[in-house]
Amino acid sequence: MKILFALLIAFLIFSSETKGSDLPQFRHVTIDNKVKIGYGVAIADMNADKKKDIILCDARNIAWYENPSWEKHIIAENLTPRDHVCIAVRDIDGDGKAEIAVGAQWNPGETNDESKSGAVFYLIPPLDRTKRWEPVQLQHEPTTHRMRWVETLNRDFDLVVLPLHGRGNKANKGPGVRTLAYHKPTDPKENWKTTLVDGNMHASHNFDVAQWDKDSANELLLGGIEGVFLLKQEQENKWSRKQISNNPTGEVRQGVGSNGTKFVTTIEPMHG
Repeated sequence: MKILFALLIAFLIFSSETKGSDLPQFRHVTIDNKVKIGYGVAIADMNADKKKDIILCDARNIAWYENPSWEKHIIAENLTPRDHVCIAVRDIDGDGKAEIAVGAQWNPGETNDESKSGAVFYLIPPLDRTKRWEPVQLQHEPTTHRMRWVETLNRDFDLVVLPLHGRGNKANKGPGVRTLAYHKPTDPKENWKTTLVDGNMHASHNFDVAQWDKDSANELLLGGIEGVFLLKQEQENKWSRKQISNNPTGEVRQGVGSNGTKFVTTIEPMHG
Protein backbone atom coordinates (compact mmCIF):
# COMPACT_ATOMS: atom_id res chain seq x y z
CA MET A 1 0.00 0.00 0.00
CA LYS A 2 2.83 2.37 0.83
CA ILE A 3 3.77 3.36 -2.68
CA LEU A 4 5.35 6.69 -3.56
CA PHE A 5 3.75 8.02 -6.68
CA ALA A 6 3.13 11.14 -8.70
CA LEU A 7 -0.54 11.96 -8.91
CA LEU A 8 -1.51 11.94 -12.57
CA ILE A 9 -4.66 12.63 -14.52
CA ALA A 10 -5.44 11.75 -18.11
CA PHE A 11 -7.52 14.16 -20.13
CA LEU A 12 -9.75 13.00 -22.97
CA ILE A 13 -9.45 15.38 -25.89
CA PHE A 14 -12.24 15.13 -28.40
CA SER A 15 -12.37 17.09 -31.63
CA SER A 16 -15.76 18.27 -32.83
CA GLU A 17 -14.98 16.44 -36.04
CA THR A 18 -14.03 13.17 -34.36
CA LYS A 19 -15.94 10.20 -35.71
CA GLY A 20 -17.53 7.74 -33.32
CA SER A 21 -15.19 4.98 -34.49
CA ASP A 22 -12.03 6.98 -33.70
CA LEU A 23 -10.17 6.27 -30.50
CA PRO A 24 -9.85 9.07 -27.94
CA GLN A 25 -6.47 10.70 -27.42
CA PHE A 26 -4.96 11.14 -23.98
CA ARG A 27 -2.31 13.39 -22.49
CA HIS A 28 -0.81 13.11 -19.03
CA VAL A 29 -0.38 16.05 -16.67
CA THR A 30 1.59 15.78 -13.44
CA ILE A 31 -0.55 17.35 -10.74
CA ASP A 32 1.58 16.62 -7.67
CA ASN A 33 4.95 14.87 -7.56
CA LYS A 34 5.47 15.30 -3.82
CA VAL A 35 2.87 12.89 -2.49
CA LYS A 36 4.29 10.97 0.47
CA ILE A 37 1.95 7.96 0.55
CA GLY A 38 -1.22 8.16 -1.51
CA TYR A 39 -3.69 6.06 0.46
CA GLY A 40 -6.83 7.17 -1.37
CA VAL A 41 -8.21 9.40 -4.12
CA ALA A 42 -11.76 10.61 -4.76
CA ILE A 43 -13.42 12.70 -7.48
CA ALA A 44 -16.12 15.25 -6.58
CA ASP A 45 -17.17 18.87 -7.03
CA MET A 46 -15.78 20.73 -4.04
CA ASN A 47 -16.95 24.28 -4.80
CA ALA A 48 -20.20 23.96 -6.79
CA ASP A 49 -18.65 25.14 -10.05
CA LYS A 50 -19.88 21.97 -11.79
CA LYS A 51 -16.29 20.82 -12.37
CA LYS A 52 -14.96 17.60 -10.88
CA ASP A 53 -12.06 18.14 -8.49
CA ILE A 54 -9.57 15.62 -7.09
CA ILE A 55 -9.39 14.86 -3.37
CA LEU A 56 -6.31 13.10 -1.98
CA CYS A 57 -5.74 11.24 1.28
CA ASP A 58 -1.99 11.53 1.80
CA ALA A 59 -0.21 10.09 4.81
CA ARG A 60 0.11 13.44 6.56
CA ASN A 61 -2.44 15.71 4.86
CA ILE A 62 -5.83 15.84 3.18
CA ALA A 63 -5.92 18.03 0.08
CA TRP A 64 -8.07 18.83 -2.92
CA TYR A 65 -6.90 19.88 -6.36
CA GLU A 66 -9.08 22.47 -8.05
CA ASN A 67 -10.21 21.82 -11.61
CA PRO A 68 -8.99 23.07 -14.12
CA SER A 69 -5.81 24.66 -12.68
CA TRP A 70 -5.23 21.74 -10.25
CA GLU A 71 -4.13 24.19 -7.57
CA LYS A 72 -3.56 22.25 -4.35
CA HIS A 73 -5.58 23.19 -1.25
CA ILE A 74 -4.47 21.44 1.96
CA ILE A 75 -7.50 21.32 4.25
CA ALA A 76 -6.21 19.12 7.10
CA GLU A 77 -2.84 17.92 8.36
CA ASN A 78 -1.54 15.43 10.91
CA LEU A 79 -4.93 14.46 12.31
CA THR A 80 -3.29 11.60 14.24
CA PRO A 81 0.29 10.53 15.08
CA ARG A 82 0.02 7.70 12.56
CA ASP A 83 -0.99 7.95 8.90
CA HIS A 84 -4.30 8.97 7.44
CA VAL A 85 -5.63 5.92 5.59
CA CYS A 86 -8.97 6.65 3.85
CA ILE A 87 -11.51 9.30 2.88
CA ALA A 88 -15.22 9.42 2.12
CA VAL A 89 -16.28 12.21 -0.26
CA ARG A 90 -19.84 12.90 -1.43
CA ASP A 91 -22.37 15.75 -1.62
CA ILE A 92 -24.75 14.66 1.12
CA ASP A 93 -26.86 17.82 1.50
CA GLY A 94 -27.55 18.70 -2.14
CA ASP A 95 -25.71 22.04 -2.22
CA GLY A 96 -23.40 20.90 -5.01
CA LYS A 97 -20.35 20.76 -2.71
CA ALA A 98 -18.98 17.51 -1.35
CA GLU A 99 -18.58 16.68 2.33
CA ILE A 100 -15.50 14.83 3.60
CA ALA A 101 -14.79 12.26 6.31
CA VAL A 102 -11.34 10.86 7.06
CA GLY A 103 -10.01 7.63 8.54
CA ALA A 104 -6.62 7.79 10.27
CA GLN A 105 -4.25 6.37 12.92
CA TRP A 106 -3.40 3.49 10.59
CA ASN A 107 -2.09 0.68 12.78
CA PRO A 108 -3.35 -2.69 11.49
CA GLY A 109 -1.33 -4.72 13.98
CA GLU A 110 -3.17 -3.28 17.00
CA THR A 111 -6.67 -4.76 17.14
CA ASN A 112 -7.56 -4.06 20.79
CA ASP A 113 -6.67 -0.52 21.82
CA GLU A 114 -8.67 2.11 19.92
CA SER A 115 -6.44 4.87 21.31
CA LYS A 116 -3.52 3.39 19.36
CA SER A 117 -5.33 2.12 16.27
CA GLY A 118 -7.96 3.72 14.08
CA ALA A 119 -9.66 7.11 14.05
CA VAL A 120 -12.68 8.65 12.31
CA PHE A 121 -13.09 12.36 11.62
CA TYR A 122 -15.76 14.51 10.00
CA LEU A 123 -14.32 17.70 8.50
CA ILE A 124 -16.41 20.88 8.85
CA PRO A 125 -15.70 23.20 5.90
CA PRO A 126 -15.16 26.95 6.32
CA LEU A 127 -16.90 29.42 4.01
CA ASP A 128 -13.71 29.44 1.96
CA ARG A 129 -13.24 25.76 1.23
CA THR A 130 -9.62 26.27 0.20
CA LYS A 131 -8.72 27.02 3.84
CA ARG A 132 -8.30 24.57 6.75
CA TRP A 133 -11.37 22.54 7.72
CA GLU A 134 -12.31 21.81 11.33
CA PRO A 135 -11.92 18.12 12.28
CA VAL A 136 -14.51 16.52 14.55
CA GLN A 137 -13.34 13.19 15.97
CA LEU A 138 -15.96 10.43 16.23
CA GLN A 139 -16.00 7.15 18.15
CA HIS A 140 -14.43 4.26 16.28
CA GLU A 141 -13.33 0.64 16.19
CA PRO A 142 -9.61 -0.25 15.95
CA THR A 143 -7.98 -0.73 12.50
CA THR A 144 -10.11 1.84 10.63
CA HIS A 145 -9.49 1.05 6.95
CA ARG A 146 -12.24 2.08 4.50
CA MET A 147 -15.25 4.43 4.53
CA ARG A 148 -18.04 5.61 2.20
CA TRP A 149 -21.10 7.86 2.33
CA VAL A 150 -24.18 5.69 1.74
CA GLU A 151 -27.71 6.81 0.85
CA THR A 152 -30.37 5.37 3.18
CA LEU A 153 -33.99 4.37 2.68
CA ASN A 154 -34.95 7.77 4.13
CA ARG A 155 -32.80 9.52 1.50
CA ASP A 156 -30.36 10.64 4.17
CA PHE A 157 -26.67 9.74 4.08
CA ASP A 158 -24.80 7.63 6.60
CA LEU A 159 -21.05 7.31 6.89
CA VAL A 160 -20.22 3.60 6.73
CA VAL A 161 -16.82 2.68 8.17
CA LEU A 162 -15.10 -0.68 7.64
CA PRO A 163 -12.21 -1.77 9.91
CA LEU A 164 -9.63 -4.23 8.65
CA HIS A 165 -9.98 -6.63 11.61
CA GLY A 166 -12.42 -7.35 14.40
CA ARG A 167 -11.57 -6.05 17.86
CA GLY A 168 -9.08 -8.48 19.43
CA ASN A 169 -8.89 -10.51 16.21
CA LYS A 170 -5.62 -12.47 15.90
CA ALA A 171 -4.56 -14.35 12.76
CA ASN A 172 -8.05 -13.70 11.35
CA LYS A 173 -9.63 -15.48 14.31
CA GLY A 174 -11.86 -14.07 17.00
CA PRO A 175 -14.56 -11.37 16.98
CA GLY A 176 -15.91 -10.26 13.63
CA VAL A 177 -15.28 -6.93 11.93
CA ARG A 178 -17.81 -4.35 13.14
CA THR A 179 -18.90 -2.41 10.06
CA LEU A 180 -20.71 0.65 11.43
CA ALA A 181 -23.08 3.22 9.92
CA TYR A 182 -22.66 6.66 11.50
CA HIS A 183 -25.80 8.82 11.50
CA LYS A 184 -24.89 12.47 11.02
CA PRO A 185 -26.68 14.86 13.43
CA THR A 186 -27.80 18.33 12.37
CA ASP A 187 -24.89 19.72 14.36
CA PRO A 188 -21.91 17.52 13.43
CA LYS A 189 -20.21 18.40 16.73
CA GLU A 190 -22.92 16.53 18.62
CA ASN A 191 -22.89 12.78 19.22
CA TRP A 192 -23.12 10.61 16.10
CA LYS A 193 -25.23 7.52 16.78
CA THR A 194 -24.15 4.31 15.07
CA THR A 195 -25.83 1.18 13.73
CA LEU A 196 -24.15 -2.19 13.13
CA VAL A 197 -24.27 -2.95 9.40
CA ASP A 198 -22.39 -6.26 9.57
CA GLY A 199 -20.28 -8.09 12.14
CA ASN A 200 -19.38 -11.35 10.45
CA MET A 201 -16.15 -10.83 8.51
CA HIS A 202 -12.81 -11.67 10.13
CA ALA A 203 -10.48 -9.92 7.68
CA SER A 204 -12.28 -7.44 5.47
CA HIS A 205 -10.50 -5.25 2.96
CA ASN A 206 -12.79 -2.99 0.96
CA PHE A 207 -16.39 -2.35 -0.03
CA ASP A 208 -18.29 -0.64 -2.82
CA VAL A 209 -21.44 1.46 -2.68
CA ALA A 210 -23.78 -0.25 -5.14
CA GLN A 211 -27.21 0.27 -6.67
CA TRP A 212 -28.44 -3.30 -6.89
CA ASP A 213 -32.22 -2.94 -6.87
CA LYS A 214 -34.80 -0.33 -7.86
CA ASP A 215 -35.16 1.65 -4.64
CA SER A 216 -33.12 4.81 -3.99
CA ALA A 217 -31.17 3.35 -1.09
CA ASN A 218 -27.64 2.12 -1.70
CA GLU A 219 -26.51 -1.45 -1.22
CA LEU A 220 -22.99 -2.53 -0.26
CA LEU A 221 -20.63 -5.08 -1.76
CA LEU A 222 -18.25 -6.16 1.00
CA GLY A 223 -15.05 -8.03 0.18
CA GLY A 224 -12.60 -9.85 2.43
CA ILE A 225 -10.87 -13.09 3.20
CA GLU A 226 -14.21 -14.93 3.47
CA GLY A 227 -15.48 -13.79 0.08
CA VAL A 228 -17.92 -11.17 -1.23
CA PHE A 229 -21.23 -10.31 0.42
CA LEU A 230 -24.15 -8.20 -0.76
CA LEU A 231 -25.58 -6.11 2.08
CA LYS A 232 -29.06 -4.64 1.54
CA GLN A 233 -31.09 -2.17 3.58
CA GLU A 234 -34.36 -3.99 4.31
CA GLN A 235 -35.73 -1.34 6.67
CA GLU A 236 -34.36 1.63 8.55
CA ASN A 237 -31.03 0.65 10.15
CA LYS A 238 -31.61 -3.04 9.34
CA TRP A 239 -29.39 -4.84 6.84
CA SER A 240 -29.58 -8.28 5.23
CA ARG A 241 -26.57 -10.27 4.07
CA LYS A 242 -26.11 -12.60 1.10
CA GLN A 243 -22.87 -14.28 0.08
CA ILE A 244 -22.19 -14.09 -3.66
CA SER A 245 -18.60 -15.43 -3.71
CA ASN A 246 -16.43 -17.44 -1.32
CA ASN A 247 -13.13 -16.45 -2.94
CA PRO A 248 -10.81 -14.35 -0.73
CA THR A 249 -11.16 -10.83 -2.13
CA GLY A 250 -9.14 -7.65 -1.78
CA GLU A 251 -11.12 -5.25 -3.98
CA VAL A 252 -14.72 -5.31 -5.21
CA ARG A 253 -16.77 -3.11 -7.53
CA GLN A 254 -20.19 -3.20 -9.15
CA GLY A 255 -20.44 -2.75 -12.91
CA VAL A 256 -23.33 -2.29 -15.32
CA GLY A 257 -23.29 -3.67 -18.86
CA SER A 258 -24.58 -1.89 -21.95
CA ASN A 259 -27.85 -3.81 -21.66
CA GLY A 260 -28.29 -2.82 -18.01
CA THR A 261 -27.09 -6.14 -16.60
CA LYS A 262 -25.32 -5.69 -13.26
CA PHE A 263 -22.14 -7.58 -12.47
CA VAL A 264 -19.40 -7.69 -9.85
CA THR A 265 -15.65 -7.44 -10.44
CA THR A 266 -13.01 -8.36 -7.86
CA ILE A 267 -9.28 -8.51 -7.30
CA GLU A 268 -8.37 -11.85 -5.76
CA PRO A 269 -6.94 -13.00 -3.44
CA MET A 270 -6.48 -10.53 -0.59
CA HIS A 271 -3.76 -8.09 -1.73
CA GLY A 272 -3.62 -10.10 -4.95
